[in-house]
Amino acid sequence: MYARCAVVAITLSAALGLAPEAKAAAARGAVLACRDQADIKRAFRPVSDKAAKDDPAYFRGKLSSGQCVQLMRDQKVDVDQRDGPLWCVRPSGALDCFWTHEKAIDLYPAPPRQPGEQPSQKKR
Repeated sequence: MYARCAVVAITLSAALGLAPEAKAAAARGAVLACRDQADIKRAFRPVSDKAAKDDPAYFRGKLSSGQCVQLMRDQKVDVDQRDGPLWCVRPSGALDCFWTHEKAIDLYPAPPRQPGEQPSQKKR
């Protein structure tokens, strides 16, 4: 009986260990991310769209209710899901996933500079 439980426990822990990991990434700049894909599609529609005039008030409400968040430049996120150009990212330490546009996320951010380190100069 105990041997069977041990085999099941080892199998479960191995299966969990083989699960694909989320990719560590960072936000390229200040960007909106929402729990619902429809909200992000609405946020990235053309400004020329006549219905877009009501969007600022709509998204202020979404931000205050927690349905959307503002990601900051270089904020660390994990990419949990991808659906075409929309990616569901989870800010480091958060439990919830928020959808945003793929171009707002840098999959391979540069490592942080050391104290006193100068930014690299471009060669001419």
